[in-house]
Amino acid sequence: MAEINQYGYQKIREFILANWNYLEVRTPTGTVLKRFGTADGLVITGTGTTQTIEYKVVISGSDAKFANQVVGRSVVFDSATGINAIATESFTSFTFESADDELTIIHKLQVPQVL
Repeated sequence: MAEINQYGYQKIREFILANWNYLEVRTPTGTVLKRFGTADGLVITGTGTTQTIEYKVVISGSDAKFANQVVGRSVVFDSATGINAIATESFTSFTFESADDELTIIHKLQVPQVL
C-alpha cells in the first residue's frame, strides 16, 4: 500500500480550503441553530502547507437565532444546504442570556504533514 507524500497532503489541504467552507452551530443535543459561510462572517485560515485549518465565527446574542439558546457543537460542511457532515466538534456549552452576549467558536481541523 502506498503512502501519501507531503505534496499529496498539501493538495488535500488546498482542496479542503477551497471546498469545505461552511460551519454549522448546534445545541449540545444536535439541534441546528445556524450554518455560517464566509458571507456570514466565517473566517477560514490555513494554507496548503499548514497542518491546521481553522474555522472561526463570532456569534452575537443579538442574532435572533441565538436568543436564549444553548450552543455546544460546531460542524463543518461542504455546502450551504448539504446534510453530510464532514467534522463535528463538541465543546463546553454556552448559553446566550442577553443581546450583549458574544461567543467566538474556533473549530480546528488537522491534516497530517509528512516530515
